[in-house]
Amino acid sequence: MLRIITDTACDLPAELTEQYGIIKLPMNIAFDAETFADQQTITTEQFYQRLVGGKEFPTTSYPSLGLLELALQQELSAGNEVLVITIARALSGFYDSARIMLADYPRERAAVYDSQSATLGEGAIVLAAARLAAAGQTLAQVEQVLPEIIERSRGYGAINNLVYLARGGRISNATAQVARALNIKPVINICADGSLEVAAKVRGMNKALAWLKQRVKEDGTDFSSTTLFVSYILQKDSAEKLLEELKAELKLGEVILCPIGPTVGVHLGPGCVALFYLRP
Repeated sequence: MLRIITDTACDLPAELTEQYGIIKLPMNIAFDAETFADQQTITTEQFYQRLVGGKEFPTTSYPSLGLLELALQQELSAGNEVLVITIARALSGFYDSARIMLADYPRERAAVYDSQSATLGEGAIVLAAARLAAAGQTLAQVEQVLPEIIERSRGYGAINNLVYLARGGRISNATAQVARALNIKPVINICADGSLEVAAKVRGMNKALAWLKQRVKEDGTDFSSTTLFVSYILQKDSAEKLLEELKAELKLGEVILCPIGPTVGVHLGPGCVALFYLRP
């Protein structure tokens, strides 16, 4: 049997990871001297309460390599194959560290891939691989299609508050202040290497959400045959409104509405709404 190991940066809901037996290793979150294991000793809700309510800006780091090694040994000892899918190399050192570790294991039974994405973009890839594994495909079979699955991942997010990008050093404080004064809301795109780029700048969150809707409409994707992830940070009502508008204008298949977790959410900030999917 093929088992999938990933990190909590994928943001897949617990019910899906449990259904497909996906092993999620916790990213680490540090608020000054306190360190938490994502989804184990701090929930997404607790994280955002602390982020919004406090002055301290948290940092994140990739999962313990000891936990990865333990999971690998347990699965291989049980006779299983293992596929590790990580947050984008451009955003974390987890892929490189995992690749070094897996060099000590039989290549035909254990492999690691850079998702070249994060949050539900990574999650979409992990879920696709897990569904292939659940259908009985082997590691070798999944590896034949995984690079193409990764290439098909798309993700766009409307940023409501640039303060968090500035606090994390992603943009300057001056840029954040100007954007706030002019009510500018950037829309970001996850690039092919997993890095983030600004795809558009519009005035007001309503226009940013309209940009997201128009972008997926123009994409040419048949959303009746792929999973659409509609994600958000705190503002679930905005995500639900966008989803209802998409339902009215597109034929949708499977839709998963869920929050963006701490790893990427720490930079995107409250009010962010994003869409992720795999092009068929």
